[in-house]
Amino acid sequence: MACPGMKSRGGTLVELTVGLCVASLVALMATTSLAAAGIALQRHLVESRYEDAAWFALAAIVRDLEAAREWRMCTEARDCSKESAAGKYGMPMLLADNIGWLVADELRRCDESCSTYVEGVTSLEVLADIPAGGGLTSRQPFVQWHANAARALEVTVTMRDGRRFSRVVSRKVQAS
Repeated sequence: MACPGMKSRGGTLVELTVGLCVASLVALMATTSLAAAGIALQRHLVESRYEDAAWFALAAIVRDLEAAREWRMCTEARDCSKESAAGKYGMPMLLADNIGWLVADELRRCDESCSTYVEGVTSLEVLADIPAGGGLTSRQPFVQWHANAARALEVTVTMRDGRRFSRVVSRKVQAS
């Protein structure tokens, strides 16, 4: 009488080892892709914070300019209405009435004191639309000798990562 063949109910050691290797490779790929997604998310969040800070700074500057009756650029401390701030920092200051904006390490708003308003800003540039006669307008960097003649200002902030953001504000037209 022939002996019936033995039936295998489990896996051999080789089969188990191969199965663990395959499972380990799948787990490694999943972990790597999750880590890469986490790094990408962190980078996106940092960039979003810089972008939010830039738009926040521009909104505040434009709000002050829109509320002001007079716009000036203060480049020399002796002629500046914010003499102490301009002398202390030695930086050009954009003035909206009695509120000054300048970049000294960070973006600073000067009213009673010059405190840091937004971090991460490395420069503040202002272009002005100045009447050139004959109904024409000339766009040029806003400087002290323009006094209060600008019809519109383009304010640009540059962030530490090199990205630039700008907004334009124009004078409200007085109805006659």
